[in-house]
Amino acid sequence: MKRLLLAAVILLIDCSLYGQTDESGSPLLKGPYLGQKPPGITPEVFAPGFVSTPAHEFSCSFTPDGKEFYFARRDPNLNYPVVMATKLLDGKWTKPAIVPFVEGGMSFEPIVTPDGRRLYFMSGKPVPGQTGPPMNIFYVDREGDSWSAAKNAGAPFNPAKVMFISSTSDGTIYTTDISEGPGSERIAVARKIDGEYKTLERMGPPVNAGTQSMYPFIAPDGSYLVFNSRRPSEKTKSVLSVSFRTPDGGWSEPRVIDLGAEAGTPFVSRDGKFLFFTSGERGKSDIYWVSAEVIEALRPE
Repeated sequence: MKRLLLAAVILLIDCSLYGQTDESGSPLLKGPYLGQKPPGITPEVFAPGFVSTPAHEFSCSFTPDGKEFYFARRDPNLNYPVVMATKLLDGKWTKPAIVPFVEGGMSFEPIVTPDGRRLYFMSGKPVPGQTGPPMNIFYVDREGDSWSAAKNAGAPFNPAKVMFISSTSDGTIYTTDISEGPGSERIAVARKIDGEYKTLERMGPPVNAGTQSMYPFIAPDGSYLVFNSRRPSEKTKSVLSVSFRTPDGGWSEPRVIDLGAEAGTPFVSRDGKFLFFTSGERGKSDIYWVSAEVIEALRPE
């Protein structure tokens, strides 16, 4: 009954915010950021009834030109998460649909690289030689207006060594090292050597401190790092923190971004204006957005 009431409320929101619907009854959205009114420093649900629904939505990414939006949704009919996409075509955003490159299996945590040429995502597809549960990094490369077939990211990311990929403009990858099992997650870096990623190096303090550090979003120029953390002083609360690159090449002491609720899987729009993140009840979360001023306000003087 509660889910039905929520669906009814979202339908009312659709009518008040969007007015028009397409032939299937979905909201007809136009303009940048799916036609949403930009938020201030108070987080707001992103595209209610279109992206954020009574289903479980989490993790997202725009292409650099802002014309494609990718996110994960736990499909009620499949009972597992899949990568969804909506695109700005002829001035209108298409109804979100499952992307073809996931090949019918579980997929989530999509993120497009700063140059727009590659999209990484987590996949439930096994890789050669894997003995444990399949949970690996795959990617697709841009081919014209579409994407290539999914490719195994290989070592040092697979099998099941990391989750959640983010990268700088020069291709340096920041990710979550999960190789030591649940509860030991730490942020790690992979740098290209002769055009290949060969090693995974865990970051030291102050980024990796306390109990868990995960889900890193690195700014394209490498100037700041937003990540999900659980620290002794925060008890069990999952928060987003930001650390800034210092003049000596190190990192500033992380500072918690006050979002008013637990938060995870961050992404900052490529124009640097908005912070997107996941928040809400476990298994029923939504995607939120807020002005990136909440990050800049924490930058050391």
